[in-house]
Amino acid sequence: MIHLTKGQTENIVLTLTEKATLTSPNWLFIFKSRVTNETVSFVVLGSADLSSYKERFNSFNIVVNTHFANKTSGEYTYTIYEQTSTSNTNPANATGIVEIGQMNLKDATDFSFNSYTNTPNTYKVRDI
Repeated sequence: MIHLTKGQTENIVLTLTEKATLTSPNWLFIFKSRVTNETVSFVVLGSADLSSYKERFNSFNIVVNTHFANKTSGEYTYTIYEQTSTSNTNPANATGIVEIGQMNLKDATDFSFNSYTNTPNTYKVRDI
């Protein structure tokens, strides 16, 4: 599962090359919200792969706010396609699927509960 936090640059590690059929593919990422069905699509160039061992794993830095700044936090499903194009965001024009999985998108700040520490603990008791 991929974990992304708004306002961060996140490093994600995937195994894309093992199922790729192209020699120098670019990667089309399609994220779909499980709650709202919102779709986010973008291309990550093959040259952006930070891995020293691309045949074993692929590593990318994702600037989360670039793609998800105004999107609903929560669970997303993702599909990653290989392709030769550097700009195509239509999966019908991609070569093939190389990975399917889940992603969790968190807000930049976590929810915090209010706590009340200086509440007076005096009680009125009725005398009989």
